[in-house]
Amino acid sequence: MKKRKNNSAKKYPAIDFTKCIKCEKCIEVCPSRAIFMSPNYCCAKCVKYCLSMKVPCHPKEIIVSNERCTGCGKCIDICPEKAINWDTSRNVE
Repeated sequence: MKKRKNNSAKKYPAIDFTKCIKCEKCIEVCPSRAIFMSPNYCCAKCVKYCLSMKVPCHPKEIIVSNERCTGCGKCIDICPEKAINWDTSRNVE
């Protein structure tokens, strides 16, 4: 069966990590707990490199669970850096 786009597409929040300062205001305001900070599991593997040289490292990232999201938009309204916007590109029926 072929998937088709839904005419009443649900909007999902998408975070632009180039703008996000990880203030966690979006996490605090989310009524459905759809936004959360990922746990840091990667540092144990490369901590010796962090101490001796500059390496790209993102030990904590903010995650949006589309399954939990109700589309209220509170995260978008509260973001001081305007790093969260609606993303409807992933909607399929």
